[in-house]
Amino acid sequence: MTTYHGACFCGSVRFEAEGDLAQGTMRCNCRFCRKMRYWEMRLPDPAGFRITHGAELLAETPRHDEDGVDMHHTFCSRCGTRLWTEGNIPEMGGHFIAVCVSALEDVPEAELIAAPVHYADGAHDNWWNPAPETRHL
Repeated sequence: MTTYHGACFCGSVRFEAEGDLAQGTMRCNCRFCRKMRYWEMRLPDPAGFRITHGAELLAETPRHDEDGVDMHHTFCSRCGTRLWTEGNIPEMGGHFIAVCVSALEDVPEAELIAAPVHYADGAHDNWWNPAPETRHL
């Protein structure tokens, strides 16, 4: 387990996240993820996430569905950098936090290149299976 440090582009918001990129990351073909160029690393334990600076500058894009999806996509209100997603989805084991890989600051390029990526087919609500096309993600 590694403690990663992350921040927004302007540096106003900072966080720490305990995880392991080598355990896998995820990109998705759903409308939201495609527009945001979202690349995430889900933390094995949400308790391993800490905001260390700038909590008062956070903003979020919430999503609540009749299907029980409850997610909050958090970003810096100053520069707009996407930072993490927090939610509660029963199919994912309940409460989770996934940090945006692009917000991590201290990751060597070789570790980013080696990180496995699961390309989820969220566009067809088929999250657990691979997207049929990934070149645009």
